[in-house]
Amino acid sequence: MEIIFILVEPEEAENVGAAARAMHTMGYNTLRLVRPKADYRSEKALALAHGSQHVLETAQVHDSLATAIQDCDLACAATARHRYEKHHYTSVRQLPDYLQAKGEWLHRIAIVFGSERSGLKSADIDVCDLLVTIPQHQLQPSLNLAQAVMVFSYVLSAEQTQVQITDQRLNSEPMPSAEYASLKRLLQQLIVRVGLPERYQGYVLRGVARLGREDLYVLHKLRAAFDHALDRAAIGKETP
Repeated sequence: MEIIFILVEPEEAENVGAAARAMHTMGYNTLRLVRPKADYRSEKALALAHGSQHVLETAQVHDSLATAIQDCDLACAATARHRYEKHHYTSVRQLPDYLQAKGEWLHRIAIVFGSERSGLKSADIDVCDLLVTIPQHQLQPSLNLAQAVMVFSYVLSAEQTQVQITDQRLNSEPMPSAEYASLKRLLQQLIVRVGLPERYQGYVLRGVARLGREDLYVLHKLRAAFDHALDRAAIGKETP
């Protein structure tokens, strides 16, 4: 099932860039623009896209929403609930279940967003199949365009994304065995030096064995600082 995000008459380049970034972080890369008023490839847009510039560079531009969704099996209008117009609204929380229930009948889904100032016009809502809203605690302040795209992207990708548990820190690679052996030896010396009871020494060293490189690096810095402080203290005692 392919998800396509469509922005109708977006006015702020920064919002388009931020929307592209929100999409890409959740695994979506197809963006279509209808009568964009913003320069979606400007420096501001590209800066906000940050790592997702390709979404802007490959975006399609259409003269009408009807044209933009003509190859889609279902078009979902992302809109706030309007008390003056009677529509059936579906919560964005329910959208994944709604789409899943239709299964193989749906191959390409469009999620349509209106402009920052006025949202989707009635004519654009009329060509969509489903009205989807983001439940809010109160009507104001409402989410801006990029935030709304982020919410939809996240909800729709919940089953595809996962918590990033891989350590991305600079020192996340395994510590060389020789370096680890040296740290372990120096740490053992420090443990004896500070007088840690013998019954706790093995427990501490086994805990060290479970640490990653970044944590071992921090521990090494602490060990060096303790040794230095103890050396200074010892020198102070020897000075008459």
